[in-house]
Amino acid sequence: MAPKGDSQAKLYPGRPPRLLYATCMLSVIINLAAFWLLTGPRIQPNDFAELEMPYLYSPAQHAVRQIVVKFTRGLADDIPIYERHPSTEVDEAWRSLYSVAENKISEAEAVKMPNHTWPLYRMPGNYMIALDVFHQLHCLDMLRQRIHHSSNYNYTWVPISHLRHCIGAIRQALMCASDISTVVFQWSEQQQIAEQRDDVLHMCRDFEQIRGWAAEHQFVAQEDDFNAVHRH
Repeated sequence: MAPKGDSQAKLYPGRPPRLLYATCMLSVIINLAAFWLLTGPRIQPNDFAELEMPYLYSPAQHAVRQIVVKFTRGLADDIPIYERHPSTEVDEAWRSLYSVAENKISEAEAVKMPNHTWPLYRMPGNYMIALDVFHQLHCLDMLRQRIHHSSNYNYTWVPISHLRHCIGAIRQALMCASDISTVVFQWSEQQQIAEQRDDVLHMCRDFEQIRGWAAEHQFVAQEDDFNAVHRH
């Protein structure tokens, strides 16, 4: 009896044997793979460090969106309201930045966080948090108020210990973010020097998007929320 392969070759004279067909396909795949390895993108050693970035869960992480923002210099021609002389409007603008700081999250979200937090006993199943960006903005506002305390504006006196804490909080936040956007130097006809320009483009997290998340999860804190009155 003729081998099965020979029988198939005789029955289908125009069709190559299966073994030859498989060998040809394997050769094509190997050659394509070799071509990609020779001409494709190279993975550098530093790429592995980026792929293995440490991760800490935040319940607001899905609200993060990257946008491009051009910074202002805060000089004569572009002074935002936050850098202006104290007034009711300026104070309200600052307060609105961090007025949504007290947030509640579910127990399912709380257990994912790297640090445990206090339960909101009058709202069973919820826990209290604040996103650090609002804490940092509050601290910056405390420093602003201290700068203007000697003026005629009636700001509450903030003790040095609080200000020292705020300076540390802002310093650590700046070092943590380590913004690598490039400050440039451009020729100034008026100054006749190459002038530093920090009103440049930055890649930023969309603050309004994050503030929107906080507004949706905001609750009005009460004094009893921070003690053990509801524990039993």
